[in-house]
Amino acid sequence: MARSVSARRYAQAVYQLAEEKNEVEKWLDDLAVLASSVHDELFIIFANSPKVESEKKSAVIKEAFGDTVGELAVNLVSLLAGRGAVADLPAIADAFQEFVDADKGLERAEIVSAVELTAGQQKNISDALSVLIGKELTVVTRVDESLLGGFVARVGDRLIDGSIRTRLEDMRRELVRGT
Repeated sequence: MARSVSARRYAQAVYQLAEEKNEVEKWLDDLAVLASSVHDELFIIFANSPKVESEKKSAVIKEAFGDTVGELAVNLVSLLAGRGAVADLPAIADAFQEFVDADKGLERAEIVSAVELTAGQQKNISDALSVLIGKELTVVTRVDESLLGGFVARVGDRLIDGSIRTRLEDMRRELVRGT
């Protein structure tokens, strides 16, 4: 869930604008579309290229996104393209979602597990974390097989590491210290 400071600043500016115009949900949709555009490597190379004129970039961006996102979202991409920062779109979308969640009194949690969690397992972990934090959570999950087993949860600046990998590393350190 790490992101650059500038991505958070862009997200904050966009969030303030979205709130003023009562378009938070529209911006959530627009940012999701824009964030998915970074999967197109050619688009990133084009948009971040210092050799392509800003006017040309803006025209292509408007043509590519003009029918799917709002005019201000197109302007955001053009601004980022001018600064070589189009790849920050997913981080901006993520930070924007954090502002939305915070406004609703929700805390975001990321649960990383060694295998795909069932709905029941996810609910149990989410409920336990919610009690620990004292807030309602929105949960994102992902799989990292290197954990070997268990899970790692991150809620805000808190990290709960219940992974087998960490337990094995702790045991190894104790064995080395004990000899």
